[in-house]
Amino acid sequence: MKIKVDIVTGFLGSGKTQLINYKLKTEVSKRDVIVIIQCEKGQTDIYHNIKDRNLFVESAYREDILDKKYINYVIKKYHPTKIIIEANGMKKISNLLEIFDYLTLSRKCFISEIFHTADASTFDIFISNMGGILIDQISNSDFIILNNTVGLPKEKLNNIKGTLKRINKSAKISNGFPIIAKEKLLNKEILLLMAIFFSTVIYIMYSTFKPIGFDITKFFLPWLERFNTVFLSILIQAFPFVLFGVFVSAIIQIFISSEKITNIFPKNTTLQFIVAIFSGLLFPVCDCAIVPIGARLIKKGVPLPAAVTFMLAAPITNPIVIASTLYAFPNQPSIAIYRVCLGITVAFLVGVAFIFVPERDVMLLNNIDEINCNCGFCNEDYNNKKGIVGNVDAIFNHAGSEFFQIGKFVIIGSLLSSIMQTTIPKELFANLGGGNVISLLIMMLFAFILSVCSTSDAFIARTFVNQFPMGSVMGFLVLGPMLDIKNLLMLLGNFKKRFVIKLVILILLISFEILIIFETLF
Repeated sequence: MKIKVDIVTGFLGSGKTQLINYKLKTEVSKRDVIVIIQCEKGQTDIYHNIKDRNLFVESAYREDILDKKYINYVIKKYHPTKIIIEANGMKKISNLLEIFDYLTLSRKCFISEIFHTADASTFDIFISNMGGILIDQISNSDFIILNNTVGLPKEKLNNIKGTLKRINKSAKISNGFPIIAKEKLLNKEILLLMAIFFSTVIYIMYSTFKPIGFDITKFFLPWLERFNTVFLSILIQAFPFVLFGVFVSAIIQIFISSEKITNIFPKNTTLQFIVAIFSGLLFPVCDCAIVPIGARLIKKGVPLPAAVTFMLAAPITNPIVIASTLYAFPNQPSIAIYRVCLGITVAFLVGVAFIFVPERDVMLLNNIDEINCNCGFCNEDYNNKKGIVGNVDAIFNHAGSEFFQIGKFVIIGSLLSSIMQTTIPKELFANLGGGNVISLLIMMLFAFILSVCSTSDAFIARTFVNQFPMGSVMGFLVLGPMLDIKNLLMLLGNFKKRFVIKLVILILLISFEILIIFETLF
């Protein structure tokens, strides 16, 4: 059995040793042989019961001592079942992770969990002055523990968590240590219990109904076959566009700075709107990455109306989105045209609305200048690779991270769409009172909940064509790239709540009015 390796990162005084002591008290069994490798010494000591002969502490304070030979030496000397490394807070965690890529170590052990501890009271200072090291540690972590949160203003704490989420969307963030055990229980034991429960229910139903002549498999298997066909067809068609989209997004992120995008906006108000509307053709970034760029534009001085128009229009005028829409509706190219025209109209009107109802001080103080990207791989301090090799490495890391972040939304959206298409009668929505209005509201709600990337949402929208009027399907295609769950969370992480509420209301009202007019005319 391979040896589990846990890594604890964070600056000196952030609570690394306290976290290790907590893990020793709550997670370690008597049969475990634990080796703790300390790369720096703080004020707190490792909790060591004198009766516990299976806990060993190794000091690796010297800068060059922690390498593959040293890890092999520790394994050979102690034969541990688990190794906990208290990393040096002033070093990049990526350098430490590379040690375990060597074949001599990967055969013997694997990195189980990576924790980052942060002092909430000093987080802003460290992210401003040592952002490169901190981003590297945060972006590679599975759990982020915020300490010293008592008495901290709620708004400041939310800003810190928003910044952490922008660096690492998948990490679990908690105030203090107890959440670790809860998260592990949720991710392992709870899921196992749920699987056992549902398996038992299915078996009892099958055993109950079959003796009386009702074989559930005769009904379930044909449905499962239809569901499987629809589900796989959506994914097979969508994922090539998602993959191509994330690579284009990664290349833009590496080679085109937001300053270059900012510089294309002229001073003339009319020209600003024209550039904002059609800039998606030049910078094909999908809706998953548009909010941070929009926030940077505002911070760099681009007027709010033009920046809002850019955020809403760019994901729809994206060439990849247009191509995927044409591919999803091969016999109806007009749908792609309608989508672009309606999206531009809604984006323009929402932007103009902010001329008549202006907002001041819309930004949160969350260090946008210090954080260049959500993935953490694009920062120039990420690794020591320079030139072409460094750029290619950053592109693949960025694209891989974004692909898995987006992919889960595509899979969830395809799953729900397939279930609806194979279980809900087509006549149901047609018979609902209110007709087109109700259908449009339902599809707008689906667009918000499913949160599918704009590069692939057309394939899911196509499955609704026979169940909803075309105007309602356009509601799904137009609103989704502008407003969904993931976009709303990113908006709240970058902008003040008052501005986000006003923006959401304007998007919903204007898009609903435009789409109702479209349904009436077409």
